[in-house]
Amino acid sequence: MAADALSSGENMVAEVLAAIYRRLPIASGLTRFAFNPVVDRIFQGAPPTLLARLRDGTPIQVDPQDYHGRILYLFGSNDIKVAFNCVTLSNLGDVFLDIGANYSTIGLAVARVVGTEGAVHLFEPQNRIADPVAEAIRTGGYRNVRLHRVGLLDVDGSFTISGPAGHSGRATFVSHEDTEGFVVIQECPVRAIDSYVGPLVAGRRFGVKIDIEGAEPKVMPWLLAQPNLSFMVFEAAHHQDALYGAVRQSGLALYGLDRSLFRFGLTRVDDPGTMRLYHDLLAVRLAPGAAAPAKAEAKILRSLMA
Repeated sequence: MAADALSSGENMVAEVLAAIYRRLPIASGLTRFAFNPVVDRIFQGAPPTLLARLRDGTPIQVDPQDYHGRILYLFGSNDIKVAFNCVTLSNLGDVFLDIGANYSTIGLAVARVVGTEGAVHLFEPQNRIADPVAEAIRTGGYRNVRLHRVGLLDVDGSFTISGPAGHSGRATFVSHEDTEGFVVIQECPVRAIDSYVGPLVAGRRFGVKIDIEGAEPKVMPWLLAQPNLSFMVFEAAHHQDALYGAVRQSGLALYGLDRSLFRFGLTRVDDPGTMRLYHDLLAVRLAPGAAAPAKAEAKILRSLMA
């Protein structure tokens, strides 16, 4: 096989595999399907970029050796369960913020729900990712989507973003226990979330997906303090106690996204220890007097939201 491209046979195998994977009724566990000796062999020697398709058919160029690039190629989404919850909890006319958007599959899925009456704002400063996202927005005709090539923190400035080889989703502006061995990716413009995002959501019901690899404590408190925030899906790989305290102070109900293979379940989180059991979490604003069920699904919480 040529060193710079899949053979025609293996290219066909990759396409067939993607077609099969997209039809599987799975909610979680994408990593096991995308990265194993058999699939690694199929993608060995793949070119630097392959044409993937989002779940609505929009084409997008991806790096098949990158964690998120390969998962997107095979499944049409970077995270099926996160996309499902964000789509289900969003309404026509809402604003949606995809912070740390990467290939932007979550925000672009929500764009079809909020419609032209709403707006989706994607925040992705990595040029290697933002360039194909910009082309996908144009090709897919997403008239309600705006790509912001900036990072969000609590100050304005220019910061170095670094990350590990092969995993664009772990790129970060901050140091933490897992950043040893990271390499510099680029210098990025960064904006303070209050002054930059405030005008984008002023007076509008909005939802958020945020995944900024350890910088969440610099951004989430402002978002949680906004009375028009309806929900937020966030990763909690770092600073769990601080994030738990911020959600509790906001008064929003907190749920963990169950890692079930076939079910999009949610489990209420009532203490920091339980929070550590989950990779992704949901903070949701329920209507006054609404009781937060111990077990739920997004459609149930939607009926209880303010």
